[in-house]
Amino acid sequence: MSWGRNPPGPPFKERKSMKVVFLDIDGVLNDFTTDVYGDDTPTDSHLKILKHIIDETGAEIVLSSTWRLFVKARKIVEKRLADFGMKLFGVTMELRNRPDEIREWLSRHNVENFVILDDEPMSNDLKSKAVKTTLTYGLLPSHAERAIKILNAE
Repeated sequence: MSWGRNPPGPPFKERKSMKVVFLDIDGVLNDFTTDVYGDDTPTDSHLKILKHIIDETGAEIVLSSTWRLFVKARKIVEKRLADFGMKLFGVTMELRNRPDEIREWLSRHNVENFVILDDEPMSNDLKSKAVKTTLTYGLLPSHAERAIKILNAE
């Protein structure tokens, strides 16, 4: 996992180019119904949709959610992803805001293409790569199809 400023291994320009999903949790892998019942753990239905994106694109998952900042929360995410045959590639650093965190991560890695799955709006320079979900429903199949098109540059 690439956690720090200087990840181990060869310099990023020598690494293979990759596709990346920047993943928020709340409003993406859960929705208002999970919050109502006091359990905001990522749901099976949302994880199946994320798995479809990963299977169709070969993208790596980078956690951009505030869940990355708390060990227990991050472990929940890692376990739930593993339940569906997925894993985290890394996490973004804590900076002023999510767009800055994503830009900083991108500056250190060789990325062919990326998509941002988030229920919060993105800055203008990242909007074309953002698939905005809602807390009401979370990640839907229509969001997945858009994410796949962005990642596969269709």
